[in-house]
Amino acid sequence: MSKYIGCWFGLEEAAEENGEMRIAHAFEAVNDKQAKAKAALLFMEAFPDGDDSQFEFRMYAEADGIPCPTEEWDETFLFEHEWDDDLGHPVANVQASPVDFDKLQPSVRVAVLVKYNTTEITSDQLGAAIELQQGDSSTFDSHITDAISKMPAIVSMYPERVLEAIKYIRVNCAPNKKWPEIKAALAGWLKSHEEERKEGAINAIDTDAAEPSAVVVPRPYKHTHETLDVEIASALWAGDVDPNTPQPSITRWANGIIKEDREDFKRWSIQLRTQPNILKYDRPTIFGVVRNVPAVDTYRFPESHKRYITEYLKANGKMENEDDETEQNTAASTGPLESESPETSTVATQHSDDVSATGTVETAPPVERTGPFYYRTADGQPGRANKLAKLEAVIEQGCIEITKEEYQALKDAPPVKQQTNSDQPGINNLGNGRFSIEGLAPEQPQTDEKSASNEVEKTEVAAVQPSTTTFQSIGAALEHDLAEKGDNMKIWRSVMRTDPRYTKDLAGAGFEGTSINAEYMIMRATEIFGPIGTGWGFEVLEDRMLPGAPMSEAIYEDKKFIGNRLLRDGDGTLITEQNHSIKIAFWYLRDDGVAERFEAYGATKYLYKTKHGITCDGEAQKKSLTDAIKKALSLLGFSADVWLGLYDQAEYKQENATEFAIKNASEKAEDVSRLRNELDEKLTRVANTIESAVSPNEAKKVFDTLAREVEVHRKAAEAKGDSEHAKYLSGRLRRLSQIKDQRIKTLTENQEQSA
Repeated sequence: MSKYIGCWFGLEEAAEENGEMRIAHAFEAVNDKQAKAKAALLFMEAFPDGDDSQFEFRMYAEADGIPCPTEEWDETFLFEHEWDDDLGHPVANVQASPVDFDKLQPSVRVAVLVKYNTTEITSDQLGAAIELQQGDSSTFDSHITDAISKMPAIVSMYPERVLEAIKYIRVNCAPNKKWPEIKAALAGWLKSHEEERKEGAINAIDTDAAEPSAVVVPRPYKHTHETLDVEIASALWAGDVDPNTPQPSITRWANGIIKEDREDFKRWSIQLRTQPNILKYDRPTIFGVVRNVPAVDTYRFPESHKRYITEYLKANGKMENEDDETEQNTAASTGPLESESPETSTVATQHSDDVSATGTVETAPPVERTGPFYYRTADGQPGRANKLAKLEAVIEQGCIEITKEEYQALKDAPPVKQQTNSDQPGINNLGNGRFSIEGLAPEQPQTDEKSASNEVEKTEVAAVQPSTTTFQSIGAALEHDLAEKGDNMKIWRSVMRTDPRYTKDLAGAGFEGTSINAEYMIMRATEIFGPIGTGWGFEVLEDRMLPGAPMSEAIYEDKKFIGNRLLRDGDGTLITEQNHSIKIAFWYLRDDGVAERFEAYGATKYLYKTKHGITCDGEAQKKSLTDAIKKALSLLGFSADVWLGLYDQAEYKQENATEFAIKNASEKAEDVSRLRNELDEKLTRVANTIESAVSPNEAKKVFDTLAREVEVHRKAAEAKGDSEHAKYLSGRLRRLSQIKDQRIKTLTENQEQSA
């Protein structure tokens, strides 16, 4: 008789209910046929309640060099050995190496968290996660992976937060839900957390109802600007957090956003660092000022952000030790923020007198912000600082930190400095004649009638002077610049502005940009040159398909993804993607009747592969032709403001929308009246805002924003020959300038007196 080993491998369906099972048993039999029958009988005797249909049975004969189980019914042997189909028996597992989770691609990281619910995996486990990430299966886990991968806001979170999202889906979504439904549920999860952030979720603090000693725990570490940054970042956590004892996972997350230099953290940090005695405030105060902010995006508005922080600290701020006026904390320890780690706290206590002791924040040194940094001066000029010390110095002088994009925009279109002529009486006493505005500001003392009469004459003269170009809009400045370049830019100047009604923001399409309606560009071409075929047209020169990247298909072995295989045709040639390309000769007639001609290309994907399979676009030729026409018109300057990136600037988009609103309403008297009434109401509101401004920079910024819009209306009135309305707008704008100058003067004097 020979010795045989029977192997029972639990199927995946059974593993979901009872956990994965693998059983091995050695027994004797005369031959293979008898061994199979005997194995089934032995299994039924050993496991009378078991169902052998839930197992896959394999068998091999004992031989020298082939591993065998040591126990009669061994439930660990097959986990320590892997079945080799080529050899027909198990072989010892090769020790798998650990995988660096942080170096995986974002979508693979999501798949790992969904599959294993942890970041600590080995190389032999990675294949199953990659298979899940491929999206070819229709399991619940694959749909969870797809849904999270399509939401960058969740993908960019730390693993602990992603695991929270996964747990939320498993609890709130049925296993038959598909990725679109899961994505919708995740959107609700994100929204609920944002609402918690907006309301502030420090349930453990009630500074009004409790004595400070009852809720304040002294910091067990030396408090510096670096530890202040960690507290600020921890307060940005969307869920509940105890400021006195933040969890280790929250502190790890906080260190991460400090390292990433996330925009909201960066602005909170610079605003709080510049507050007087900020290091003296206790932890609940720091957490409270961040988490009780009235709106999540308040940090995007520096002046109101700073005003909120100042008011909150004045009303609710509590010092960690109000009897001690130094910046030293009552605790002499330099231990970590997280008191949950006894080992860390012990080490920190032993080094209580050593400022550089390890373990300030989770035993890891805080990450210092690195440059370059960008800022804006009080008069709107951009600046750059390579070191944090310089940035803090200029902010103390009244500058405001801005993003790199804002810095570049200011460099590309620097603000025009206002020219003041304080020695001219016509400017000093404006507001008393026909251009005074009731309700815009408190009444000014009246001068004698003769003086007022002279003032009106001077005001009327000033109203038509080019001094109003001080408030020139971005688009107007560009048109003025192009006008100086001669007749070569004639067509470009007339077609460069784009009506925002015919554009579409592509921010939610996976990339940034603005799409222009092709029919709108064709309409503009007809308006400038005449009907197609008469004043302009095109001729197709080339129409062909171009080969692209080779196509491939996924290869699986025992439901396990092992790689990709290139697709080949019957003759062995590679099957590739197909891209349609078209080349046209575009022509148009000049004013003198001469035809100008040039070439342009258009292209569209025709046959290509997506995650859902191979796709063929049946309208590729039509799309390529439209693309070529748009490209040809763009070479002549059509919608150049989009191609030049002006639509990426919020100020230009607002000015452009205002200008086209005026143009589109020019034929309707009721629309014109409505626009003028809205502008008058805005002027009144802005005047009140300027009078209540808390800093010179805020007053100037509010004024400059409205001044550009008023200038658009004034230019439109002049273009229609409405000189009376143009003068009216000029007078209101100068009156508003007076209010601004007076407020800045008052604020400056107050600052000098307080200093």
